[in-house]
Amino acid sequence: MARPLRVQYEGAFYHVMNRGNIRQPIFRSSEHYKVFINLLVESIVLWEIKIHSFSLLPNHYHLLIETPRANLSRAMRHINGVYTQRFNRHSHRDGHLFRGRYKAILVEEDAYLVELVRYIHLNAVKAGLVTRPERYEWSSHRDYLKEGDRKWLSTGRVLSYFGKRKNLARRKFTQFVMEGVPEELQKRLDAAKWPSVFSGKNFEEWIEWNFVKDIKDGDRGDVQYRSEHVCEVSSKDMQKALCTALDVAWKDMVNPTSLECRQKRAIAIWCYRTFMKATYGKISGVFGVKPARISRIMADRKIADLDAVEYVGSVTKVKSKDLTP
Repeated sequence: MARPLRVQYEGAFYHVMNRGNIRQPIFRSSEHYKVFINLLVESIVLWEIKIHSFSLLPNHYHLLIETPRANLSRAMRHINGVYTQRFNRHSHRDGHLFRGRYKAILVEEDAYLVELVRYIHLNAVKAGLVTRPERYEWSSHRDYLKEGDRKWLSTGRVLSYFGKRKNLARRKFTQFVMEGVPEELQKRLDAAKWPSVFSGKNFEEWIEWNFVKDIKDGDRGDVQYRSEHVCEVSSKDMQKALCTALDVAWKDMVNPTSLECRQKRAIAIWCYRTFMKATYGKISGVFGVKPARISRIMADRKIADLDAVEYVGSVTKVKSKDLTP
C-alpha cells in the first residue's frame, strides 16, 4: 500500500504524532522525558526546525513543528531514530520502539495553528493524567503561561494571535485553552486515519495547485520543494579552525593518546555534526568512533557553551549562538 503524500516546503507547519509499538510506553521514567526534550533541542540546532508546541505522554507524543528548511522527514528521522537508540541503551533493550512511521498533518497557519496548540496541550487532561493542563510537566503549556527555562521553544507566533502585550495574550490564551477542543475537531484528530492537510478549503486548493497536481498516482511519499540547508564549510576549513581553537595538532585529535585529547576530539565531533551537518558515517570515518559514541557526545549540551565551539562557529561563518537555542 502506497504511503500518503507528504508535502514539504519552506516555512510549513506540521502536527506530528507517533506512539509506541503495540501501544507500549515510550517514556518509562522522568529521565526518558528529559532525553526526548534534549533531543528536540538538538534537532533545532542540527536541522533548524522550530518547535511551537509539544506534549509527551507515556505511550505517544505530539509536536507542532515549523520547517524553515523544508526538511521535516530529515528532522523526524533524527528524532525518532536517535531517541530509540538512547531509550534502548538506557533500558537495556533492543528492537523497534515506535509502531512505525510518524503521522504528520500539514497545518494552515492562520486558521488552525492555535486550535492545534490547544489540542496538544489538553492531551494530558484528556488522558486523565492531570485535571488542568498547567499541572502536566511534560508539555509546553506552562511555557505559554509564563517565561520559563525553555528558551528554545517558539511561543511568540501563537501568543501573537491573542494580543500584542504578552501578559494579556497569555491570559486570553489560557481562557482559550480552558474552553476546550470543539467536539467536531476532537473527532477529526482522534480518528484512526489523519487528514494529510488540516485547513480550510482555500488552503487545500493552494496546496493542490502548487505541489500536488502534477504528481502521478504512483509517486507518493515525501515531496520536498527546495532542498534543505547544505553547509558550505569544507573539511579543510573545519580542521584548521578546530586545531586553532583547541590548540592541538589534527593527528593528535584523530588519534588521541590522553584524556585531554579525547575530550578535544569530542568537541571536534560535535562541531562536525552541528556546523557541517556531517552524517554519523562520515564522522565515524574521520574520527574512528562508533555511532553510539557520537550520539552520546551530541546529547552533551555543555559542549555548545564552550568558547572553542563559539570560535569554530564564527571562523567557519556559522555562529553557534545563532544555532544554539
